[in-house]
Amino acid sequence: MQPYEWEPPSARIAQNAGVPEEDVIRFDTNTAPWPGAALADLPSLTLNEYPDTSYATLTDALHAYTGVAANWITVGAGADEILDLLAKGFIGSGDPVVLSRPTYAMFRIVSEIAGGRVIAVPTVGLQLDLDPFLRAAREARLTWLCNPNNPTGELQALPMVERVLAATDGIVAVDEAYFEFSGVTAAALIPRFENLVIVRTLSKAFGLAGVRVGYALAGPAISDTLRRVRPPGSISVVSEALAVRALSDQPGMRRRVAQIIEARQALRDDLSRIGLEVLSSAGNFLLVRAGRDVSSMLLRRGLVVRSFPAGSPVDGYIRITVRTPEANARLVQALRDR
Repeated sequence: MQPYEWEPPSARIAQNAGVPEEDVIRFDTNTAPWPGAALADLPSLTLNEYPDTSYATLTDALHAYTGVAANWITVGAGADEILDLLAKGFIGSGDPVVLSRPTYAMFRIVSEIAGGRVIAVPTVGLQLDLDPFLRAAREARLTWLCNPNNPTGELQALPMVERVLAATDGIVAVDEAYFEFSGVTAAALIPRFENLVIVRTLSKAFGLAGVRVGYALAGPAISDTLRRVRPPGSISVVSEALAVRALSDQPGMRRRVAQIIEARQALRDDLSRIGLEVLSSAGNFLLVRAGRDVSSMLLRRGLVVRSFPAGSPVDGYIRITVRTPEANARLVQALRDR
């Protein structure tokens, strides 16, 4: 099993680059430039007792946000814990598990930890190869679909998602971590497809990556299984309170998302003008063909982008998180000057 490649802390990057820590800009984690809530916003909390394991306040807030019934919502410590719960609940030793390649690395990792036999369907031109993907999904115990896909940014239309759901009796997990940026969700399909589970997070559009709150939307059978394998105190009372606070400010979230989408287009235009190939993206990031040495050059300036190992379908590309216009301009200038 290949473990997840942890991002180094900003303090270490600053030390190695010889720049102040405040000058380090994280273009590698797909987080938001601004937080969606602050500790100062919270009332007094009871920290010496365990949280309400039903997380009723949070699930009610998520119900109001998603329109999905509260008892069809399962919360966890970030979307990554939801992925882990799905693997624990539905993948047995030797079970076939389907994903595209490249896609989010944690799909493979949690599947292999659970003993699954991973079938990676190669993309064509970094786009999902639909027919082979559907053929593989027919026999799969669980199929992972990241929409929009990380790291490519490719977005699948709902009719394609329906085709995958109809092709298999196995579970189809649709990762919608970047839903707020794409505007496309399969949530309305849940009553029609008992094998559908949608995975989301408050780390991206809601600006709470450090808080670790994710959630699943699914019908009764899948939801019941997820709760059977979830730890009783999955997230803290502080995380729950911050999540509820962030969810109460949907207009603020939408304003920030609109700013990021505008900055994404401006960044794509600027990168194209200096001769770089930039893929279209429905997320808060861009995949850019820039060469193998670019990431280390940027790192020496305190600019951290996501690079990929040799042999990866995206070897030679970098993934750039869209930050503020000022931060994006600093990155473009460094690429222009190389």
